[in-house]
Amino acid sequence: MSAMASQYHAVTLIASPSYPNAIAWSSDNLVAVASGHIVTILNPAALDGPRGVVGLRRCDPFPIGVVSREDLFEPCLVSTSLARDAEPCARSISWSPQGFAPNSGCLLAVCTVDGHVKLYRSPIWEICDEWIQVADISQLLFSYYKTINFGEDNGSHLTSLKNINTEETEVLGSTRELQDPLSRRGPGQRKRKLPRVDDYIYDGNKDDLDASNDADFSLKSCSKSEKKSSKKTAKHGHGPVSVNGQGSTGNSKASLSSNGGNKSAPLITAKQYACRDARLSSVIVAWSPLVSSSDKISCLWRHWCILAVGSKAGNVSFWKLYKPEYYTIDAGVVNSDPMLIGVLQAHKSWVSAITWEVSSEGSSKSSLLLATGCSDGSVKIWLANIEGLNRCTNLEEVPFALVAEVTTDLSAPVSAISLAVPAGSQYEVNLAIGRVSGSVETWICNTCSRKIENTNACHAHDQVVTGLSWGMDGYCLYSCSQDNSARCWIYNGNHLEEIPVHTNFPESKESTDLSEVSNRCFGLTLAPGEQMIAVVHGLDLNVLDQMYQARTQKAVVEFIWIGGQFVGIPLDRSIDVCNPQSTILSSSNFLWWGSNILWSLKKYENVEKGLALWDVVAALQGFKKYAPTFLETLMDMWISALFSGDPQCVSIDSPSCSRQDMLPSVSLRKLHLLNIICRKVMLSNHAQLGPDAENGNDSKTEFWNTLLIRSERELRERLVGFTFAAVLKRTAYSFNDTSTENIWFPVGVAQMDSWVTMNDGEVHNQLKYLRSRIKDLGNRVNSACGYSVEETCPYCSAPVHFESADVAICRERHTLTRCRASMILCSVLQPVWHCVCCGGMVDKLLPQSFFTMQASHLDANQDEGSLDLSGPAVPLCPFCGVLLQRSTPAFLLSTSPV
Repeated sequence: MSAMASQYHAVTLIASPSYPNAIAWSSDNLVAVASGHIVTILNPAALDGPRGVVGLRRCDPFPIGVVSREDLFEPCLVSTSLARDAEPCARSISWSPQGFAPNSGCLLAVCTVDGHVKLYRSPIWEICDEWIQVADISQLLFSYYKTINFGEDNGSHLTSLKNINTEETEVLGSTRELQDPLSRRGPGQRKRKLPRVDDYIYDGNKDDLDASNDADFSLKSCSKSEKKSSKKTAKHGHGPVSVNGQGSTGNSKASLSSNGGNKSAPLITAKQYACRDARLSSVIVAWSPLVSSSDKISCLWRHWCILAVGSKAGNVSFWKLYKPEYYTIDAGVVNSDPMLIGVLQAHKSWVSAITWEVSSEGSSKSSLLLATGCSDGSVKIWLANIEGLNRCTNLEEVPFALVAEVTTDLSAPVSAISLAVPAGSQYEVNLAIGRVSGSVETWICNTCSRKIENTNACHAHDQVVTGLSWGMDGYCLYSCSQDNSARCWIYNGNHLEEIPVHTNFPESKESTDLSEVSNRCFGLTLAPGEQMIAVVHGLDLNVLDQMYQARTQKAVVEFIWIGGQFVGIPLDRSIDVCNPQSTILSSSNFLWWGSNILWSLKKYENVEKGLALWDVVAALQGFKKYAPTFLETLMDMWISALFSGDPQCVSIDSPSCSRQDMLPSVSLRKLHLLNIICRKVMLSNHAQLGPDAENGNDSKTEFWNTLLIRSERELRERLVGFTFAAVLKRTAYSFNDTSTENIWFPVGVAQMDSWVTMNDGEVHNQLKYLRSRIKDLGNRVNSACGYSVEETCPYCSAPVHFESADVAICRERHTLTRCRASMILCSVLQPVWHCVCCGGMVDKLLPQSFFTMQASHLDANQDEGSLDLSGPAVPLCPFCGVLLQRSTPAFLLSTSPV
């Protein structure tokens, strides 16, 4: 980097990455790093705290067949015969959207260097630091290929493999890829002798250089032990081959030859073996964004995503995964198995990069965009209708249509790609391509006219581009390289303009310039709120202390603030920065920080985006400490726009009655954002006062505390109104003999009735009307909901009377916690959900429709008939909207959405 970056923090790793795109940031605020033989999982809010780990283990090769002894020296088996046995190493990682793990978290897909792909989840109930495997994609893919005889029979169901015989020779040419990392070989070498120099620089002037040989972009340095082990026998990932240091086959005759005693595998030709091995050797994984569609059989709204897996044969397999039918933090089995829906022959060589994007999001004709990059230098953009993908349930032809193909005179392989749909654009999409040569290209593709135009091509880096990511809806582009540089580019539509990747932030302290101790960069990723990036570097072990540092510090993850730089979005010049309070930040820095934070908070008003805004909250907390006047000005602007959209209508100085009158018209998501900012920023250093407590003398604190109390009161009334409306709808279903099997079952109705009675003079009139209708149901209410007035203490069996919506005390003075969603007593025998923002406990979850509804059921014009109670209940806090989780010991990794 050209200048010292303003670090939030930097944390070291015990193992170094080996391949590009080695870091990924999940939508629930966890950072995964493919660090060699393990995948390290970090919580950016507690970098010095516990970590999660995915331990990679060797997998048995698949029995794809044996070849005759005389075929062992066929050219297509050279790479297999010369393969070296390497330790397990992570090659590609990707996070799923939030909601696909049993606790509604994210799943992690890991592709290893031996071509195996597996899915992992967090150890929810195992109480350990190692993540749990939930699916073996490679085993499922092998089972599929085995049933169709690897597509070699006539009438194969393999999508786009009708002409596989004619393309077989080209595919086999790409399987001659050297399996070792780039640092272990040099261009033009005839023998596989390990070079002394670790760095690899792509020579674009070499005409005889095979582009496909650059698909294996490992950047890991070669140790002495690895050099010694290269002379020993080893096994290949899917076809075990043993080779000695002289290159003559040793045990390969026993493992590949039919004379070696392997009677269970079929006898196949050398080309068949190489082709089968290439199809099973996965290289890259990428999850699609979350999509929703209606199930025509059950008429339920289903949420799903697709995992794309690229292979050395040039094909991409697609695996559909639905959200679980229910969520749990207790030990159990939640079935949500990946389903293969098809295989697409995308390229004729290695698929080296994959990325997804949603086109025309929110419209009735939304589509998924898929971009695939290849080791031959080509990039293709595919378009698939979401409804068409939803109908793919049993290996039907995947409805991906080729929109555009990028072919240039550059033969350098593709190492990274990124897609972005600009804000307000319906058909245009921005495409960025990073290559092994260090060049970065930008293209604009029109999905309607299917035309693509090159807008910029520059030599951005000196070596392999190892990371590429659009930010701020395509306004800026971030890139990093093997040459240890990370850069930010402003995209003006027809050219890229570089700006320094550094941001002066008041909280930052003097720290070591990592460029002095690191020697290469393996990837970068953006935080969910896009106010921070994480960059992973490999450390130069020669400059570290060999006794204490070099043994345990192999790489470092650097977290860098980017919110205080101009990134291309329109600036909000109404932000008052006339009197900056910091000598570090200029007026421009304050203006950029304010505009970027307001932009991010505006994005979170979309109910489809999960509330994981830790980086935004962390930045605001820093301003509260070092620039409080700027924070107050910024939050005054935000709260004004939040209530009415007109900054002149509501401000901190406005009468409190006007703000209270506006709360019922504010959307639920905005109220959740308001509660988060109140609790975690504006009142983080103050005790939050109750309704009957005396307010302090600080007028600003009193304002935010009063706003929080009234906001939570509004949310509680909406929650009670939603529950009452759900009871009435279930009663109507029963009266009409309509099935209520998949309808949410309300509980705690009696407690909510008591709460409304206790606050009869303050609650909304519509809430009283709904309660009267519940009373009119009589005994029929028991079949529509859980209606139980009597509660007993789980410790002494004494009766517990309802006195508060949050806590209860029995006559033996046992203090009990009430569920924030249902007001019933929380279980003391089973684990309950916990909110890290407000600290509340939830025993019974609410349906997704509560968090996405636009209008409140306290509105007299709102009919309970329009209420959607189908679908699973989701672990979200009714007062904060953040993801609930299980309370874990301090020595285990947990998420921090705020």
